[in-house]
Amino acid sequence: MASFFQKRDPWGHSFSLWVVVFMIFITPVLFGVLREIRQENNVENWLPPNDPQSKVLSWHRKSFGIEDRLLLSWEGSSLTDLRADRLKTLLLGTPDEKGILRGGSPYIQNVLTPQDAIRKMVEYRVEPDEAQERLKGVLLGTGALKIQLTEAGRKRQEQTIQELIGKAKSELGIELTVKPAFKEWVEIVDESNEAEIVETPASDDEEQVDFQALVAEIPSHDFQVTWPRMQPASQLSEQIQQLALSLKRPTILPETKSEKSEKTADAAATHPALVKDCFFAVGTPIAVAIELSDTGDADHAAAVAAVKAAASKSGIPEAGLHMGGRPVAGAALNRMVKESSWNTAYPVWQFHKRSVTLFSGLIGIALAFLMLRSLRLSCLVLLVSYYTTFVAVSIVPLTGGTMNMVLVVMPTLLTVLTLSGSIHVANYWKHAAHVDMKNAVSQAVEMARAPCMMASLTTAIGLASLMTSPLSPVRDFGLYSSIGCLISLLMILYGLPSLLQLWPGKPPKESDVDTRHWQKLGRVLSRHQVLVSMSCLIIFAVSCYGFKWFRTETKVIKYFPDSSRVIQDYLFLEENLSGITPVDTVICFDEAAQKNMNFVERVELVRKIQQKIAEHPEISGSISLADFRPVSEPLPENASTFQKLRNAKRVNETERRVRESLKTGDAKSFLYIADEAIEMEQETANGDRSVAVNKGDELWRITAQVAIMTDLNYGHLTRDLNQVTQSVLRDHAGTTHLVTGTIPLFLRTQQAVLESLIKSFGLAFAVIAVVMMILLRSPTAGLITMLPNLMPIGVVFGLISWMKMPVDIGTMITASVALGIAVDGTLHLLTWFKIGIEEGKTKSEAVAAAMGHCGPAMWQTSAAVGISLAMLYPAELLLVSRFGILMSALIAAALLADIIFLPALLAGPLGSLIVASHKKDQAAAANAPLLQDGKATKPHLPQAIKRTQSETTLET
Repeated sequence: MASFFQKRDPWGHSFSLWVVVFMIFITPVLFGVLREIRQENNVENWLPPNDPQSKVLSWHRKSFGIEDRLLLSWEGSSLTDLRADRLKTLLLGTPDEKGILRGGSPYIQNVLTPQDAIRKMVEYRVEPDEAQERLKGVLLGTGALKIQLTEAGRKRQEQTIQELIGKAKSELGIELTVKPAFKEWVEIVDESNEAEIVETPASDDEEQVDFQALVAEIPSHDFQVTWPRMQPASQLSEQIQQLALSLKRPTILPETKSEKSEKTADAAATHPALVKDCFFAVGTPIAVAIELSDTGDADHAAAVAAVKAAASKSGIPEAGLHMGGRPVAGAALNRMVKESSWNTAYPVWQFHKRSVTLFSGLIGIALAFLMLRSLRLSCLVLLVSYYTTFVAVSIVPLTGGTMNMVLVVMPTLLTVLTLSGSIHVANYWKHAAHVDMKNAVSQAVEMARAPCMMASLTTAIGLASLMTSPLSPVRDFGLYSSIGCLISLLMILYGLPSLLQLWPGKPPKESDVDTRHWQKLGRVLSRHQVLVSMSCLIIFAVSCYGFKWFRTETKVIKYFPDSSRVIQDYLFLEENLSGITPVDTVICFDEAAQKNMNFVERVELVRKIQQKIAEHPEISGSISLADFRPVSEPLPENASTFQKLRNAKRVNETERRVRESLKTGDAKSFLYIADEAIEMEQETANGDRSVAVNKGDELWRITAQVAIMTDLNYGHLTRDLNQVTQSVLRDHAGTTHLVTGTIPLFLRTQQAVLESLIKSFGLAFAVIAVVMMILLRSPTAGLITMLPNLMPIGVVFGLISWMKMPVDIGTMITASVALGIAVDGTLHLLTWFKIGIEEGKTKSEAVAAAMGHCGPAMWQTSAAVGISLAMLYPAELLLVSRFGILMSALIAAALLADIIFLPALLAGPLGSLIVASHKKDQAAAANAPLLQDGKATKPHLPQAIKRTQSETTLET
């Protein structure tokens, strides 16, 4: 029967022509579809809506009306800085005659300045100094460590600074950065300045606060120092303060022994201190909290751009502006994902920076040209590889999908996978063309069909196994990549051969198919198969021990390089002002608890919990509705009736005002009266617990700010918050609590990453192992064959665990992908080993022949794919960079496993099992029913394979 590539249509045209015509026809259609592709990198949407933690967070945000917000600050800012109010006016607009805001940004819902918060607290009879202290670590920072010198220190200030820097470096290993002393902002009027000065209209209702007096309370000092990951309440801060206070002026002349032993009263005068005091002072810098509207939440990039434009217009210099929060990180992530594909900031001649992913693909093509030694074959491989990627990526917008930080590596992956299969087909074509140029295409496809189909299907299985993940980016990657893998198979078996048939070339030279060195390697491995196998197993076992330190990481901010602007902004905010990540503790009072405690008592209970939470060393500050109320002392037991009536009136008045503010929206973000019953599951260190909220329950929200730029174990933090809250609530019946927010979501996502890694890899391993068992007709042989396929994953992931490197969502997907790729070379080698056994060769001869056939292709594909993926390493987005370098390492390990470990196994126990299975098949064939002509049925090899195998034997 004629093959597909030998058939012709009624008009005499080859079927290959119609394949190429179809490829050309759908190209413009897919170009139009590809233009509609969108970005989506919202980490909070990774988990499915029915996930318990997602349910809690969704209910929490809906109940308290929490919108996405970003935190904005700038260097040198303080409470007397008028630019904060100007920025607020520009973003929200000015009220018209009816009180409706006009001229603001559609991306902004609300703006809260520290001045607003202090005025509101003062309105509720909180002293300004106390109000400022309550906002510390939330909207007010302490800035750098301020150093006040003595008179002796001022006389030699430069020497004192250098001595402090040197001692901090030698004794504590800390690099100190010196900054000028804080100076209150003074507006400089410059008529040539084009920045519009926006005056904020004063409100008659606002409580007048003397912010000038608050700023003036910052003690005078001579300079400031800061250091990486600075935290005012940390042990390191105390050590640096003690180090500064210990600085003494050295003596000019060396002391004698008697002078050293003397301890006179004027010793202090002989060695005067250089530093009088060092301290952190609350009040500078300040932060402005900006809540996004639904429009801003839908387009983080536009919202961030609008805020930057308003900041510039209000007089804040761009160089000193710092922003943080999920919208900022999301916008930066989307931008860097796009820039990894095409970054116009670099000129065309710096193509390796302009498009890291395209450069990676081009390197693969260049390597393919060097390996294949044919310009024609390299051009065809280039066309097929990129065309496959183009079609596969077009499916994303065609099915309503969006591009994300994980899916961005799919184009490069499909390019190199197609490149790998195409090089195998090209090598089969070279073998066939050396014997019969006319039928070389059909013979190459006949040789490649079985191993390429098995390799592509197993790779697709490995990719599809990722669809079991609860994380949406991983599921999307698994779905679209497995579809792309099947498209790649069609292009390898039909697209490339069609192009080869329509663009025929000259037959390859005899030197192009010389495989003597690979056959020699196969014979050496066969002779030392025990030593080689045991060495590989020992390396495998030692590497796998590293899984003892395996851990995951899901913080999006960790995907950015340290030099990026977003990282520098985050560091400034967390070192000088507050933690970026909020964690919320919700206190629930049921009807019984509300009857047992009056409103003021509930306020004080919430305040007590908040104070205990704020004592945690990893929390920079916290805020709740209790901060907007003065501290209320409980009534003495012997209080008079008049005192009780007066207190009851005060309690009722307080509750009335708060209830009214709930209607206007002022207190909605801190207090919520449940309007429906709901039951939620909360994950804790002691297991899941159920929290029921009934209609009419009173819910109080305490928000604490936590640093995200540290290696803090969020699991320990949530455990501590649960314990602290429970220690207070256990004595009050009818109360319960929930810990929610971004941090518990991070924990759940980390757990989901680990679950995805185990489940997807386990499923892929099981399916591929079953395929191997069926293919080899032996369960034992199938399991042994999986050892070389497991070895790359065990060695690489074991080593990165040894090095304490966390596995993020990008590196997680490489395990299942690498398993599928490793099976590719295994299947090709097994196919030709079995052919050698069927031809009557010994195990050693069959290994040598299989290495001669598959070694060049495996080496070429691994080199082309591995090196091209390694070109992703310079990518600024660390997610892409880590994916590239890890995949490159896995492919290199897979190559070594396939050309060293697998041949040794084939020359040993695995080969014996395959030989035994072959003898059993021969015995079964001998007893098979006879055909009509009296001859027994007998399995036969394709003619092309026989002919090529005979040629290889002659060369040997």
